[in-house]
Amino acid sequence: MTTKAPPAKLMDDQISAVQIGDGEVRGRILRLGSSLDQVLGANRYPDAVATLLGEAVMISALVASSLKFKGRLLVQAHGRNEGAVSLLAAECTTNGHMRAYARFDESSLERIIAENPRPDAKTLTGGGSFAMTIDPGSGKDRYQGISAIEGASLAACAEHFFKQSEQIPTRIKLAVGRLHLPGAVQEWRGGGILIQRMAEDATRGDANEAWDMSKALLATLKDEELLDPDLGSEHLLYRLFHEQGVRMDIPMDVLAKCSCSRKRLLSSIKTFAADQREEMFKDGKITASCEFCATDYVFIPQDLTD
Repeated sequence: MTTKAPPAKLMDDQISAVQIGDGEVRGRILRLGSSLDQVLGANRYPDAVATLLGEAVMISALVASSLKFKGRLLVQAHGRNEGAVSLLAAECTTNGHMRAYARFDESSLERIIAENPRPDAKTLTGGGSFAMTIDPGSGKDRYQGISAIEGASLAACAEHFFKQSEQIPTRIKLAVGRLHLPGAVQEWRGGGILIQRMAEDATRGDANEAWDMSKALLATLKDEELLDPDLGSEHLLYRLFHEQGVRMDIPMDVLAKCSCSRKRLLSSIKTFAADQREEMFKDGKITASCEFCATDYVFIPQDLTD
């Protein structure tokens, strides 16, 4: 089966379901532009940390979009002392709202970069653990899978998660980089493709052949192709899988949106005893900052009495 090359169409900040061949292989394609730049905070993090955090963001979006219920997917990486990154956290809801943050030690990062200008995930975290948590919300139990950070990328960790926890053969290709715009402006971009072999077809010989072919073709994908703002998702998929045939569903928008709010934080502060709230005040105000979006909230005594 072949597919006619579609007209060029840019698909920044969108994610789409993908079917390869007769459906033996399915997945998602994600292209991020300004939304990723907002999530990473432009220059909030050093490039090595931002790149790793960007991978976590894309994994969370790719997996969250495949959930069959309303909820969210949280990706976390906990580092060890020998690394520079102690924590990565990226979250995406099933309706495409993304947020993320990272904690790192500057001196350790400088030491690692001096030894290796392009450190991988294991080097930056010192090993540590990788976790994906599915939160269906509405008071329902969360589901979490944890594995060691052994590979060079978080994509390899996510592949291992699916193999270990879901027993679904999975391949993920991710790319994160800066786009240099006129006027010396640099903007973070990202692209990712996730493909999986369908479990119901796992014993069929032609299904195995389709899976092997899809894996081999995905392995040829270059970072520049995933990051190219002038190469639409449809064209990229056609370039990769046109011999097998490929179909892409209607895309869903994804955007940087944090769930923090002044009202929610104020309600939380009010739950503390009066003497504890008094200790929170510094120079007549309580200041709090959201770790995800870096929004600062300031409260005065009157706020707590309204």
